[in-house]
Amino acid sequence: MRTLFRQTKHRSLRPAFTLAEMMVVVVISGMMVALAIPRIDTTRYKADAVAQIVRTTLQTASRTAVMRQHDMIVSFDTVGERIRMHYDADNNGLIATTERVTYRGLDTGILFTDPTVNGVSGAAIHSPISGANVANVSSMPTVTFHRDGSVSSDAEIYVSIAARGPKMYRAIVLTQSTGRIDWYRLNTSTNKWVIAGL
Repeated sequence: MRTLFRQTKHRSLRPAFTLAEMMVVVVISGMMVALAIPRIDTTRYKADAVAQIVRTTLQTASRTAVMRQHDMIVSFDTVGERIRMHYDADNNGLIATTERVTYRGLDTGILFTDPTVNGVSGAAIHSPISGANVANVSSMPTVTFHRDGSVSSDAEIYVSIAARGPKMYRAIVLTQSTGRIDWYRLNTSTNKWVIAGL
């Protein structure tokens, strides 16, 4: 019995942090986080996310065209900053009342815009959506994904987001023959496009 009492008494004498010491650590940690958060620039990540949204929307259209075996018409509303997807079930290129049409908006502050530098292909860009065979449907630049996985035109789609410094640009590039979709970041220090998100 004596041995048990001594062990219990000995355990209670172990050193530990007091509640006051723990509160001081929590307060100091909170102050450091509060000072660091305003300095974190999330603009780059937001621009990347928007490029991924556009790319994913195009990939969905491509896959749907192959799986459902009908054309998917994708139009870029550069005024409303959104993407329209038309499920062209009868493959006639016209929107019928029975065919499904969906819209995907860009986030606030994100724009379809032409970059201030040459595009991914090296050519001067004068439009947010460019390509040799990009059609104009309802006053919107449009591409069509076909049942064989191809797309109606090579195309480059440019989006930007206002940043603390210069605007951040992202490009989404379509390859006509295969329907491949890649996206690029503009390196503002070198004005070169760098492929991302493979």
